[in-house]
Amino acid sequence: MEGQGTLLDKILVLSYFIIVTVIGFAYSRRYKKDTAKEFVTGGRHLKWWQTGLTLIAMMIDPGIMGFAALGFLWGYYIIQWNAVNVWVTSWFSGLFFIAIYWRSKIITTPEYLDKRFNSVTRAFFSLIMISTMVGMLVYAVYMGALLLQEFVGWHLWFSICLIAGVAGFYVILGGVRTMLALDIFQGALLMITLFALGITGFVKLGGLSGFQQLEVVGNAGTPIKSLIPPLDFNLFTDTMYPLPAVPTYCVIAGISWIVCNFSTAQRLLASKDESHAQKALILTGVFNVILMLLAYSAGVAMRALQPDVMPDKAFITLLFDTFPTGVTGLLIVGLMAALLSTIDGLISASGTLFTQDIYLRFFARRAQGQASKNVIRIVEFIVILLIFVFIKFFMGEGKDDSAFAVLQRFLGNVLGILIAIYGLGIFSKRTTSWASFIGMIAGVLLSTILSFIIPKFTSFPTVNFAHVGTISFLTVIIVGIIGCKFEKPKSEAELENLTIWTLPDVKGPWIGLKSWPGLWKWAIALPATWLVICLLWELYMSS
Repeated sequence: MEGQGTLLDKILVLSYFIIVTVIGFAYSRRYKKDTAKEFVTGGRHLKWWQTGLTLIAMMIDPGIMGFAALGFLWGYYIIQWNAVNVWVTSWFSGLFFIAIYWRSKIITTPEYLDKRFNSVTRAFFSLIMISTMVGMLVYAVYMGALLLQEFVGWHLWFSICLIAGVAGFYVILGGVRTMLALDIFQGALLMITLFALGITGFVKLGGLSGFQQLEVVGNAGTPIKSLIPPLDFNLFTDTMYPLPAVPTYCVIAGISWIVCNFSTAQRLLASKDESHAQKALILTGVFNVILMLLAYSAGVAMRALQPDVMPDKAFITLLFDTFPTGVTGLLIVGLMAALLSTIDGLISASGTLFTQDIYLRFFARRAQGQASKNVIRIVEFIVILLIFVFIKFFMGEGKDDSAFAVLQRFLGNVLGILIAIYGLGIFSKRTTSWASFIGMIAGVLLSTILSFIIPKFTSFPTVNFAHVGTISFLTVIIVGIIGCKFEKPKSEAELENLTIWTLPDVKGPWIGLKSWPGLWKWAIALPATWLVICLLWELYMSS
């Protein structure tokens, strides 16, 4: 397979991988004397805009092709899934969770659960989180490899080896600080790429007036140009993110992604201080919505211009059909930058989680310094090997059209459970250890039954993954609250810096305002601005 790119485009892409490898090696040499803690945390030196760029780069990768496909199939309303970042998740996480992270002095997110509850909860949570990140890692590598196969013509497995090898090289060698240094630049490249492609799709349809004239109906039966999700209350619906799922599962998953996902928290904890982490979240929330709108614009444009194209090919078709030689290669480089920024974070976070929360906790408690750094590197190498073990099993022999759906179903089973256990711990002094753990087990069992056992062994229809996420979230909360009645809670002294009510330097609940007093203004301005944008858009499109 020769690929659709020209020789110049292919040289640009290959050069990018070489440059990243060289720069990664240089940074790793620069930071080789970092302590074990700095190797894991990055040294807490990033300014808010730097942290924001690393978060943006990590959150958006060549899976962007999947997002463009969502726009192609369902239309603009799908943006409301991302818009919860400005409605609530970014400022809410900064107002409550970030303050707890900073004061509890954790290195990994499951470490909080150990302090708040017990080591069993921490270990179980770590296993769920690691499995989640490995699944996401396999998906990211696979989608990136498909892009290289389509564009450069390299064999799929060679592309997989190249992507995993380059990202793994500088992460294993240089740790978090090297990863973050590269991600700042790669985040900027990503933003340039998406602005170029999204605006191109917008212009190809004739701008606002072109969108206004669109008469295409999306798969949910709503106009493809509308920002209003379908009002579908069916528990078993196939619709992607109907309106009832937006204020429920989308909010739950959005907060879970920020708070529980250690590859995200790892970047936040590398900020200079709490206020820089809070501001980075606001920046990320705003640009997440802007960049995803651009991605959906590409999909919507292709639905109108070339309705017969495969949805997952919409993004790449727009890229190949629009830009000249050289520019196409540079834009592919931007997508590769996003890919590596996602993969390096998942590799680093998986290795750190297993080492800090399982290996050093249960098998080698006395390991310190260079010994712990070596263990992290070994685990990160094993995580990379798991990519090759699970890629065929997870993606099903290269069926890229099923990859995104598989990933979403998997995340629906875990994200609600993960944030529920944190919510119980942070917002209540009364929550007890074993009650919360039993709640988490109950959530896992119920989501497994709804998603896998019932559909496989009965004729009962499959519950929409978003509703599974909401149901599992409520299950953990309800079981945890009921179970607390039968167990003695920890004292306030034991809970110091672990709940919003037990911080010695600030009284709850609005604890995040101590480090950034102006955060409340963003909590009002962001949702109000988005509401106005949606209203004006709908009025214009229907006029």
